Amino acid sequence: MFVYFYRNRDCSKSFMPTEILRQGFHVTTRRFGVLLGTLTEADGRSVLVKDHACPNRPRFEEKHVSMAFAELERSEYAWSQWPQDLDTKDVAETAIGKSASSIPLISVLLVRFAENSGAAIRVKVRHSVLDGLGFTSFMSYWSAVTRQYRGPCDAAIELTRDRLEFDRNLLLRAVHYSPIPVEAPTAKESDTATAEDKPNLRYTEPFGMHVVRFSAQSLQRLKGNFGSASACLSMNDVLSVLLWRSFTRASTVSMHTRILLACDVRKRIDLSPVYMGNASFPLQLNITRSQLLDRPLSEGAQLIRNSVSSVDTDHVRKCLQMLERNTPILGADEWGVDKSTFFCCTNCSRFGFYDTDFGCGNPEKVMTPHYLTPGFSIWLPTKDPGGTGM
Repeated sequence: MFVYFYRNRDCSKSFMPTEILRQGFHVTTRRFGVLLGTLTEADGRSVLVKDHACPNRPRFEEKHVSMAFAELERSEYAWSQWPQDLDTKDVAETAIGKSASSIPLISVLLVRFAENSGAAIRVKVRHSVLDGLGFTSFMSYWSAVTRQYRGPCDAAIELTRDRLEFDRNLLLRAVHYSPIPVEAPTAKESDTATAEDKPNLRYTEPFGMHVVRFSAQSLQRLKGNFGSASACLSMNDVLSVLLWRSFTRASTVSMHTRILLACDVRKRIDLSPVYMGNASFPLQLNITRSQLLDRPLSEGAQLIRNSVSSVDTDHVRKCLQMLERNTPILGADEWGVDKSTFFCCTNCSRFGFYDTDFGCGNPEKVMTPHYLTPGFSIWLPTKDPGGTGM
């Protein structure tokens, strides 16, 4: 889920016209037809079903707030100053107490600030359907279509000529994987399951979310500190191990630590680059606390680099098997969640979030809402030219 903030620079009355945005949104969801499907349970796993006669309609809502956009800018977009309508309590509400068939796969909330001074667009997509590339491609298409409705736009015309693929079988064939039969749990098994039988992933201690900014210069200095080893390391490797080690050092866990990385496998397997479905698969590393904290930072970065480089068709097949067996990837590991520090890195800095122009200029800020859990980090680009910071 991401929130795009736009300022009405010239106080235009035609700033972010609702009906044109709504029209462009529905045109785009038809183009990304997978978003009109429904997630249902079959044989113990989630399956996407598309019913052309009765599509799962996406939500597009609009709300007005009394806050001026300048107030939010002065707070540097602090979560505590966000309008209440941008609150994310509905994230939990849509995940609990509702059937999968009643949850739209994509929803949009358009929030207008006082005196038409600006707007925020909150977009929520089920990650099981689209990954980061699919999401940003959706936003690029939606903004281009909207600009076309507002006036001539060659970009939108070109986009309509592109062929986008969503067939999950393309991914399965690329890794030579055949779905395995999985039996759904019986009613008796479900009734006798207790809270003690399930991994306890609740956090009893207070925690908070923080924004950390890395300039392009600071990132280059960080990588330069690795000396000759930096030649074979990516920026993702060096920043991942720095944040992982900092998080582990600050924790009270004394034995083991693990990191989960999201890997886009499009270039690692024989998969079409226009596949817009979810091609992001997890990679988890488990080591002792002393291995991470007492050894040079470059060794940890090299460990991450070697692990990422090893992602291949076999790794994807194992992940698919875990998903089909309903094995929780984020569940307890061999040491148990009470003995292992967990840190997750999701790098979205390569995506063009700040290129999303609906005809009223690029966004001033793109952020995630205040809803992540301890140990999770998401990296976004900065607005500077080229987005070279994070």
